[in-house]
Amino acid sequence: MRLMYRAGLRCAEALALEPRDVVLARNEIRVNAGKGDKDRVVWVDEATAELLHRWKDVRPRGARTFFCTLKGAPLRDRDVRAMMQRRGRKVGIAIPVHPHLLRHTFASEYLEDGGTQTELQALLGHSDPRTTAIYTHMANERVRQLLISRPG
Repeated sequence: MRLMYRAGLRCAEALALEPRDVVLARNEIRVNAGKGDKDRVVWVDEATAELLHRWKDVRPRGARTFFCTLKGAPLRDRDVRAMMQRRGRKVGIAIPVHPHLLRHTFASEYLEDGGTQTELQALLGHSDPRTTAIYTHMANERVRQLLISRPG
């Protein structure tokens, strides 16, 4: 979940990662044949890299995918969805929690922190800038809400 949130990955992209795709020495994640059969590279912060490194040390060595069960079987999309729903309920999140929400959060926060739409388009692997533009609108709406509710 942390990787999807901090790198903007789709659930299927995270679950398809192989050990060779996670280059922790450079905080680099290589997404191979993402949506639209496109390859891209994304980077993660130190805290996320540390969590990935800890997982790498305990995951079964022979597993084909980076994220797997403790027996080495690949995780499935529905497993991740169920886990997120359980965790969301446990912490009291009122809205439905699903993997793509993490991608939306990554994108909105990236723009709020000063990233450009062009950079975000490349990070998310979007072909069409109009697909990325929805996040610009979301970030602008958040800024509007913050400014309106600010004490005078």
